[in-house]
Amino acid sequence: MIRYVKSGGVETITEVCEHCGEVARTLHVSDITAKSEKWTGEIKMKDASNADFTLKTKKQRIAEVTESFIRKGLLDEVEAAEQRQGLKYGLRAESMCSESIDTVNNVTQSFCYRTDNRKFLAKEISGVSLSASFHASSEITANITGSKVGVDRKGNIIRMQSYKKIDMETGIADVDANVKYKGPQETSWFRALRSTDQQYLIEGARAVNAFVRRYGEESENFKVVSRFRSRTEFVTAVNLDGGRLR
Repeated sequence: MIRYVKSGGVETITEVCEHCGEVARTLHVSDITAKSEKWTGEIKMKDASNADFTLKTKKQRIAEVTESFIRKGLLDEVEAAEQRQGLKYGLRAESMCSESIDTVNNVTQSFCYRTDNRKFLAKEISGVSLSASFHASSEITANITGSKVGVDRKGNIIRMQSYKKIDMETGIADVDANVKYKGPQETSWFRALRSTDQQYLIEGARAVNAFVRRYGEESENFKVVSRFRSRTEFVTAVNLDGGRLR
């Protein structure tokens, strides 16, 4: 959604998250301006960096930005085909308040991470509230597919094991050295295990009620592994509570 505010003579154009309504990025007038299809001459203006910017027609602008929106999950192929004449907000598609590169699946994920925000909690998609889906007691915080980080524009829960943040203003991603890990993946010995072994430990430990009660929330987000120095120590602790891990 595009929001225009004029206060004290200062005009501000922002793009806000579809779910929580918080500002995602600041837009420049050049981001939402196009020239008439009938105008054959050249029109120039200054962009956000004060460089000369040659205006293109609406069709040309949409063609340019569509692939970027698809890559970020803000449009799908069907929507793109339907919206060649105009995106939901003219030259802009829907926006989310966070974008990150999922370094395991090598895809860009756009999502709302403010899952306790009042507007997020009140929003429904196809009759299902975002709150009910994200905060459902049956929806485990972390599993083998990753840890919950937010909800995409269609209401799907986004999970990631590791990611690089993308600056919402510049569109530039963090360097590889700044990859961040979620949940149990923050612990190096667990991260080094094969995915099948990770799943075995997660499911095996959660099946031991005494272990789950002992560590509470840490058994849900599975950060409990950080309490132990190795797989062997972790397995020993689970088995002392009645588990049968090997």
